[in-house]
Amino acid sequence: MGLVDDVRIRFDHVSIAVNSIDRAMAFFQRYFPTHPRSIKQPSEQASGGFIWQDCYIGGTAVEFIEELPGQQGFITRFLRRHGEGMHHISFEVDRLEPVVAALKAGGVRVVDEYALDDGSKTAFISPRAAFGALIQFWQPVDYDHPTPKPPDDGLARFDHVAMAVRDIRAAMDFFCGYFGAQIVNEPILSSTQGNFMLGHIDIAGFKLEFLQSPGQGTPDDFVRGFIERHGEGLHHFTLDVKNFDRILGKLAGDGVRIVGKEINWRGERQFFISPQSAFGTLIQVWDGLGGPGRGDE
Repeated sequence: MGLVDDVRIRFDHVSIAVNSIDRAMAFFQRYFPTHPRSIKQPSEQASGGFIWQDCYIGGTAVEFIEELPGQQGFITRFLRRHGEGMHHISFEVDRLEPVVAALKAGGVRVVDEYALDDGSKTAFISPRAAFGALIQFWQPVDYDHPTPKPPDDGLARFDHVAMAVRDIRAAMDFFCGYFGAQIVNEPILSSTQGNFMLGHIDIAGFKLEFLQSPGQGTPDDFVRGFIERHGEGLHHFTLDVKNFDRILGKLAGDGVRIVGKEINWRGERQFFISPQSAFGTLIQVWDGLGGPGRGDE
């Protein structure tokens, strides 16, 4: 793991802060193949209590977090400042203490360190230190026996989470240095649109994408616009689906706002579900699992 090479790490989940878990779960269950992972339940953190529930989408856990009734905690503060949307990404490690020690030794701000009664431990890298992204490290009670994932049904694959950053090279170097990440694609100018730079890294099998503005005077510079409005941070996540036409038709039929219908850099059809329709979360959908001819054969 970068500075702590003998610590094992794996990606666990992406978390979305919402006003209503029930509504968010119903949305994703309606349009995408999901598998249950947990029931809705309360939890406590150093920064306050909350309610959470998660499910698997394309083999990756997506968690929804909601404020406890009557409380004004960290989720309320997040919703007031940002609205609904991606809140953090979470990694499991087999030992937390050396990770935290290495981060602090490197001058990285660590917040909300605490241990639970069951023996699990957690700590977060502040967004101020990680290019706008809140990053959780979690040491489970038994790292070697994680919750079994559902079998791959071939209907969806969670491809990556994307971050909008001002300096793509600095961001990639940060994650390679502290997470032991491997570079998948060096930063390049998008070959299809030309209005952003992108690069990819791999952290123990999890792909993280970085987006950067190519500079002044670029038309439709969505990365610059995002950072001006929201600051650096989590931008979208991407699902590769088999039943592309069926999902798109169902979304459109229900009046869900669809944007960015085009051919992606891999030569596949794609669209985005607007954050206005998806609980503050921009969701990119690829037609990459449909086989010959794509679509729903």
